[in-house]
Amino acid sequence: MRQRILWTFFLVVGAGLGTNTRLTAQSDERVRALADRYWEAAIEHTPTFATSIGDYRFNDRLEDVGAEARQRWKTTLAGLLREVEGIPEGRLPSPDALTRDVLSRSLRDASLRLECLQHLTPLDPLDGPHIQLPLLLVSQPFRNVADFRAYVARLRAFRRQVTDHVANMRTGLGLGIVSPKIIIEKVIPQIRTHLVQDVKRSEFYAPVMRINGLDATEAAEVTAEVADAIAGDVIPAYLQLLSFVEDEYLPRCRETVGLAGVPNGDKIYEALAYLNTTVRMKPSEIHELGHSEVARIRNEMSKIQSEIGFPGNLDGFLAHMRSDSRYRFSSGEELVRAADELLQRVKPKLPRIFGRLPKADCVMKEIEPFRAQAAPVAYYNQPPEDGSRPGYYYINTFAPQERLRFTLEALTYHEAVPGHHLQIALDQENRSIPKFRRYGQFTAYVEGWALYTEKLGFDIGEYQDPHSRFGQLTFEMWRACRLVVDTGMHVKGWTRQQAIDFMAANTSLARIDIEAEIDRYIAWPGQALAYKIGELRISQLRKEAEQELGAKFDLRAFHDALLADGAMPIDMLESRMRGWIADRKK
Repeated sequence: MRQRILWTFFLVVGAGLGTNTRLTAQSDERVRALADRYWEAAIEHTPTFATSIGDYRFNDRLEDVGAEARQRWKTTLAGLLREVEGIPEGRLPSPDALTRDVLSRSLRDASLRLECLQHLTPLDPLDGPHIQLPLLLVSQPFRNVADFRAYVARLRAFRRQVTDHVANMRTGLGLGIVSPKIIIEKVIPQIRTHLVQDVKRSEFYAPVMRINGLDATEAAEVTAEVADAIAGDVIPAYLQLLSFVEDEYLPRCRETVGLAGVPNGDKIYEALAYLNTTVRMKPSEIHELGHSEVARIRNEMSKIQSEIGFPGNLDGFLAHMRSDSRYRFSSGEELVRAADELLQRVKPKLPRIFGRLPKADCVMKEIEPFRAQAAPVAYYNQPPEDGSRPGYYYINTFAPQERLRFTLEALTYHEAVPGHHLQIALDQENRSIPKFRRYGQFTAYVEGWALYTEKLGFDIGEYQDPHSRFGQLTFEMWRACRLVVDTGMHVKGWTRQQAIDFMAANTSLARIDIEAEIDRYIAWPGQALAYKIGELRISQLRKEAEQELGAKFDLRAFHDALLADGAMPIDMLESRMRGWIADRKK
């Protein structure tokens, strides 16, 4: 409505049209310039992320996690926000108005995240310096001598980074902001895996074992430099981290698991819940919504139980599906083969429900052994912008006998296609929007979309047997339970065991997966809320579009519109899609 009023104003006040046009053009240019400046600042602030997307300008750096760097970043965000909010949004055409709004929100959210003090508790089994350094091997290029020397520089920088992380954690100790003991106990063996006697057995030595394109002299030189960096910097840094964690940090870690156990934990959690869901909801509202969704999905599960013909109550059926060995994989090879077959079967069906598909492919990859035990069942790793490799559908083959067959279909839709790969790869390839929007990290949009796509198997003729349909409900129940247990632990004082018991009572997830998931919610407060909140809002938008458009509703067009403008806060997505529905209705 605002744009229509402005356009009428331009037509009426013809004498001022030239001036207003110039002001609009200047505003357009300022928005685009600020968007570019923010992207450049953000990418330099996170150099390993830059490498992962194919921007190799900072391949010799690690993230600077020291206090001075954090203050510089805070100042940068504040300065950019002042400039963005100095641009009158009413003068902007639609694409630039959206960029301005998303940029303003991104800057505010980044500043708010700094206030959550997560740098004081950087270690957990899924993330942290001990995990991030070896993960460089997935994306670090090794094409020539310069690439190897950039890698060496990163290995040498690890010692400084660990020193800064230790300083941050000591600050946390002084403030009473420390990690739960259960989390740090799982980190210690992960650190120990990198304490090798022979550098040739180190994960970090692997690149020089497969050198290509270098002559003998160059190969010898870079091999010696890599070995020296491992021996002189990497292993001592891991030793420093282990010594601090075992001797100083772990004895002072807390027995509680929720953020309620740290000073101002309630306010920190409320901020993290907002940052992850991108909508304003009280934790108590989220908790009750979770219980409501659990009850609804239990009813749907009972219908599947009747279809299968399993006697007794739902609890008995859940226990049967969780424990019967027929529903487990016998080996890691079988698990990978089954997932890959499903991936290849689904890809040709995507044009039925999407008008645009990414150029980049999505392929299977096993989660590396050094982190598999504490890793989730699967996840997605985006392709680099240069197209040098595909997107990866990572699958966890640790303890395959504990992995459930009937959830594999929903898992593949979520983590690979049409879930994360379509949204993330399409965003990366979308040259019509600024880079910071192409790589947007709004969790409720990203994960809400992926959870929504788990149901799209029905739209492409999959989920052919009741067991796989039960698997879809199992995964939906898993995300509904997250609303209950995440708020339960961080707000209502639930113990880890209470959370495990609730999840076990309402899902057929394997015990190994339940425990890993609960520990993830402990380590990443609020992150798990994003999935179900985002999915519910996206599903509601589809329902509104179907009702409002009737015969005019086109699922391919709806999906293309949802994915057209990059990740954004859910409340912004709702506003934009309701405008799209109104336009289509005309």
